[in-house]
Amino acid sequence: MPAVGAAPARRVVVPGQQVFSVVVADDAAGIRALMSTLLSLEPDFDVIGQASDGAEAVDMVSTLKPDLLVIDVTMPVMSGLEAIEAVRVRSPETRVVVLTGERRPLPEGARAQIEKGTPNEVVIDTLRGVCRAN
Repeated sequence: MPAVGAAPARRVVVPGQQVFSVVVADDAAGIRALMSTLLSLEPDFDVIGQASDGAEAVDMVSTLKPDLLVIDVTMPVMSGLEAIEAVRVRSPETRVVVLTGERRPLPEGARAQIEKGTPNEVVIDTLRGVCRAN
């Protein structure tokens, strides 16, 4: 993370490199901001939306059709699990990765699970792997 008051980091775009669009959904604003910042520093991810609850995530994914949705399981209004079901119907091509506080069975419709507190390199590698898989 840049120091307070520092200029934001600029993404280096590599010609010909595929860039994956991402929506990040978590009711904790800090987690949402950290995940979005982490991804925005990578040349192959473009965070196109942030949602604070499951219903907002479903609406955003339905409209924006991102390549990837990173979503918390426990959120207000509509849980992440309910949102995943709705996303599968409204945007079946969007890959879903679950962000969770504890290890749990992988929900149907999710491609992977990342526990909060996972090292950044592992998060990025996991998300890249999901995006590049057919």
